[in-house]
Amino acid sequence: MKLKKTRKERKCYSCKSSIIKGDLYGQKTIPLGQKVNGQNETFDGTSFVTHYMRIPVSICKSCSKPS
Repeated sequence: MKLKKTRKERKCYSCKSSIIKGDLYGQKTIPLGQKVNGQNETFDGTSFVTHYMRIPVSICKSCSKPS
């Protein structure tokens, strides 16, 4: 994972510690929802479409090192 220098204060997604301005951090994406092909679900006459998306999260320098 490539590390970059932060220009604002962030919070590590993995260990929940704060990443101070000027520290190195990495980013990875996490999935939200389930990977389905636009399936519809109906609850009490209301139809819901299930979506899948990925969002970027910040990871501190110590958590980004491979184990």
